[in-house]
Amino acid sequence: MVTVNIVVEGKTDEFVARRLLEHVGLVVGTVYGLNGKADILMRLSGYNQAARFAPWFVLVDLDNNQPCTGQAIRLWLLNQQAGMRLRVAV
Repeated sequence: MVTVNIVVEGKTDEFVARRLLEHVGLVVGTVYGLNGKADILMRLSGYNQAARFAPWFVLVDLDNNQPCTGQAIRLWLLNQQAGMRLRVAV
């Protein structure tokens, strides 16, 4: 079984992330975040570096900050590591 650490904005997002990972047969490891999107974006580089060693799944809302999800991901996550998956809920 593959264990994936997750980073989410809040409890509702944690539930969604858990369900998504369990649906595809992955095990949820440690849950990080739970302090909103600004906190996640501030720490995203560190999570990305940690993804060099273990899988990470980050789920954030778009919140009308960017015109599209692709642009937001490119702006927020530079040099994405192989173990990092950043997804934006719209």
